[in-house]
Amino acid sequence: MGGLFARNARRYPDGMNAMSLPTGPAPRSVGLREVGQRAGEIYREVESSGVPVTVIDDGRPIAQIVPIQREESWYERMVRQGQVRPAKHPFRLPTDRYTLPEETDLDDFLFSERLEDR
Repeated sequence: MGGLFARNARRYPDGMNAMSLPTGPAPRSVGLREVGQRAGEIYREVESSGVPVTVIDDGRPIAQIVPIQREESWYERMVRQGQVRPAKHPFRLPTDRYTLPEETDLDDFLFSERLEDR
């Protein structure tokens, strides 16, 4: 059964997937006892590497230690996670403004603009 998996594991080195795209370091898992003995060391490793560590007990995952991104706004987090793309150009308000003649009522002007668009 392990033939295909083993063949693919040799073909794609760590940090690459079958589509040849970099995937980053693989998440690590540690036992509950090891976390108790080396907690500070594991926390510093997660903080410095940015790679989450899964805590397992009797072979099943029970918790995950993940790094906290300091000074990261909600927008930066969404960009990092690939949920949004940054704008190509910075947003600028238009410099040309339309001035309404004094005798024109704004409601009438907007109503006439809407009628023209139909």
